[in-house]
Amino acid sequence: MTRSARRPRSLLVLGPATDVGDVQRELGSEAFELLVALTTTAAAGALRDSPVEAVVVSPEAPIAWIDELLATIDRVRPGIPVLVVRHRNAEEQPKWRARGVGVLRQPLLPEALARSVNAVLALPKI
Repeated sequence: MTRSARRPRSLLVLGPATDVGDVQRELGSEAFELLVALTTTAAAGALRDSPVEAVVVSPEAPIAWIDELLATIDRVRPGIPVLVVRHRNAEEQPKWRARGVGVLRQPLLPEALARSVNAVLALPKI
């Protein structure tokens, strides 16, 4: 099967309803299948039930959601890459970087999020 004949890569987008639309617009121009979770419970279900290849967390997602998401990934689907979009001065947990979470600071350049996702998906799996 050629790369062009494969199904789109599945991404899970986690964030509040008021915020995920921006992430969807940014990633919608790429060949991704976007699964949107408005809660950490919905994200856990998507991780269990879908072939998610990476997770993108919207800027308005609380730190507690991100920590809960990372714990769920460790239990359910270890190794899935996570990109967290944060406002320029928003708090960030030091353990995220130690765990390999990519943190992108807003404002993002056009297509920066999609390029970052593509780069993460191209990395060798460990």
